[in-house]
Amino acid sequence: MPATSASSDFFAALGVRIFHRRLHVGLTAVLLAALVYRPRDFFGTHATAGTIVSFALVLAGLALRAWAAGCAGGHTRRATIEAPRLATGGPFAHVRNPIYLASVILGVGMVGLLADPWMLALCVAVFVFLYTAIVPAEERFLCGQFGDAYARYCAHVPRLLPRLRPWTEAEQRPCDRTAILGEARLALLLIAIYIGLRAAAWLRGHWFGF
Repeated sequence: MPATSASSDFFAALGVRIFHRRLHVGLTAVLLAALVYRPRDFFGTHATAGTIVSFALVLAGLALRAWAAGCAGGHTRRATIEAPRLATGGPFAHVRNPIYLASVILGVGMVGLLADPWMLALCVAVFVFLYTAIVPAEERFLCGQFGDAYARYCAHVPRLLPRLRPWTEAEQRPCDRTAILGEARLALLLIAIYIGLRAAAWLRGHWFGF
C-alpha cells in the first residue's frame, strides 16, 4: 500500500490538478526545446552506435506503451484519472506504472537522437515534475477504488523498477486494440517533433546565428 504522509498528500493533490494538463506540460517543453535545441557531438566517436541504441530505445518505449495501453484500456489517454478495473496483467505484472516507465525509456531515446545534453536536462525536469505528482494521485485513486486488492498488488509489484518474473496472481485479459492504435499516433507525433526541432535549430542558425 502506498505510504500516506503530508508530502504524499501534497503531491497527490497536485497530481489531480495537473493530470488533465499533462499534454500541455509536454507541449510547453517542446516549445522550450525549440528555443534552445542545437545538435551537438553527443556521442563523440561512437555516434553511429549511439544513434542505433537511441532509436532502439524509442522503439522499445513505444512498444511497451502500446502493450501497456492495450492491457489497461483506452481510459489511460483520458483527461481524468479513471480505472474501470485493476490492470495487473501483461507489463503490469512486472511493474505498476509500465506506461510511465516506457515514456522515460522513449524520452531517453529521443534525447539520444536529438544529440543535445540540454534536452536530457529538460526531459528529466519534465518527468520529475509530472510523475512525482501524477503517480501518487493515481495510487490514491486506485487505493480508494480497489482497496485490499490494490494493496496486495502493491505489495508484490514495484512502482517503477520492474521485477523480472511476472506476478503469479496477475489477471490476464485480451488487449484493447483501439488503445494500441493511440500509441501509433504518438509515434507520428514524435516524428513531427523530431523534424520540427531539427528545423527550428537550422532556422535559428541560418537566420539568427545561434
